[in-house]
Amino acid sequence: MTDIDRPAPDRTIYLMLRMKPPWVFIDEIRRFVESFCACACPGQGREAQLALAVHELMQNAIPHARDGHVDLVLEVEPSAERVSVEVSNPCTDEEYAALSARVAAMYAEPDALKSYLRAMKESPSTTRGGLGLPRIRFESQLDIRTARKGDRVTVEASGPLHPPPLAVVGGRHA
Repeated sequence: MTDIDRPAPDRTIYLMLRMKPPWVFIDEIRRFVESFCACACPGQGREAQLALAVHELMQNAIPHARDGHVDLVLEVEPSAERVSVEVSNPCTDEEYAALSARVAAMYAEPDALKSYLRAMKESPSTTRGGLGLPRIRFESQLDIRTARKGDRVTVEASGPLHPPPLAVVGGRHA
């Protein structure tokens, strides 16, 4: 790899995508993000976690997009040791209230693993949904925030470029 091919260690790297998404693209976007992150922050081992976050956030956004578009912004800031994933989509007042309540309930439990396990227990295996945000918070080690602007909601998942290894029962997960 030549210097022109290598990302500058102090330069923020962005991926921006706008689409009117059908479900068929979600897995492809996940693979693309994983590859993008491997190039944007080589050797950081963060690509699978960020791809998971994008995948989960896109799965949440697509059903609410209706005829609108979904925006994805992935930001890698090596000099600030920070990563951020933002997904925005059209959103009604009721949808935003429900989302805000889910995020508040998730953070009512300060321990991300306990929150994730509670969500797994409370989400029936016969229905879809309910696990994505707690999964991002625990597995991707990212904090979740929501913001509303006009008729759109943005869900941001952000955190350190180098998170500590996950401590799990029976060992550690890097």
